[in-house]
Amino acid sequence: WMHLTMREHFDVPDRYFLSHSVGCLPKSSRKALSDHYFDPWGHMGGNAWTHWLSVLDQYRANIGALLGTAADNICPQINISSALTKIIYSLPEPTSRNVIVLSEQDFPTNGFVLQQAQRAGYRLKFVEGDITDATVWNDTIDHSTAIVHITHALSNTSHLLPVKTLSTIAHQKGAISIIDIAQSVGVVPVNVTAWNADFVIGTGVKFLCCGPGACFLYASQPMLEHCAPIDVGWFSHENPFEMNIHDFRYAHDAMKFFGGTPSPAPFIIANESLSLLNAVGQDIIHNTIQSSLSFLIDAIDSTQITSPHIATARGATLVVNPNNRDNLRSALNTASISYDERKDGFRFSVHGYTSPSDLHDLRDIIAA
Repeated sequence: WMHLTMREHFDVPDRYFLSHSVGCLPKSSRKALSDHYFDPWGHMGGNAWTHWLSVLDQYRANIGALLGTAADNICPQINISSALTKIIYSLPEPTSRNVIVLSEQDFPTNGFVLQQAQRAGYRLKFVEGDITDATVWNDTIDHSTAIVHITHALSNTSHLLPVKTLSTIAHQKGAISIIDIAQSVGVVPVNVTAWNADFVIGTGVKFLCCGPGACFLYASQPMLEHCAPIDVGWFSHENPFEMNIHDFRYAHDAMKFFGGTPSPAPFIIANESLSLLNAVGQDIIHNTIQSSLSFLIDAIDSTQITSPHIATARGATLVVNPNNRDNLRSALNTASISYDERKDGFRFSVHGYTSPSDLHDLRDIIAA
């Protein structure tokens, strides 16, 4: 029944298995954008800012509740690359502890940002071996490590990494942890406080169905007290409306990472989706997704599946790597299945709004 309930509230294209790329549009988003963006602008002009800023407050509260933390520890961002850049350059300049540990399975945009950090004196060190094994991380992180960049759910294979253990290892060795939850937030339980993470970065464009432009960063309380961002603007100020060019004081909470004038539109759309997902319930969505993935996996030769077979070890994506890719690609295209393909295989994501009939069609095509 949950498939039907969610589909009533989202515009879901037929045979859509691409929520790992872009989540489906909530049907109420258009009205929300009109009510909370265009109408205040049209009726109030510049005075609309009072209403628009409340939208950002609501977004911070929604994301905080989703991640198990307070709104004060959340800062809205335009994208993950920007969030990661702000974090890197908010930290003290590296000295002898100047290594950033990361994985080649991290999303490329994060790697591009971290490569640029070498200009500030950092060095990159890639974890080798099975990155789902905490031991290989423990062997890589040492006294020279400043930052450990961890991806919760790998976009290429859907494996989950033991982020709580890895964050603990980083702290034990004096390093800072940054966790990317782009492919897990909204479909896998996330509790940044329980993880004891220093920073967490994420996006609403995928499974949260918030659309582009509604991203976020989380900073723990010790990091808020420790960091001094250089990418600032008047909304990073303790009092953005003080208007004294000679007096800048960082905001006391995560808004110190914000920067200049925001666009409220993406966050209006985001709040609409987050309210819908919260009404359904994160646990229900997670359990439904994992049941759907198990249904698909049960009909496929296990040797041709790249993603984990065990529900607790995976995100919301099935990755299939058949012996003959051409045959499957042709069948998928003929059936108008929405998917994508990478080196590790064909990627199919499911959500709470994925219909049983679409699941049966995909299962039959792959099995055949």
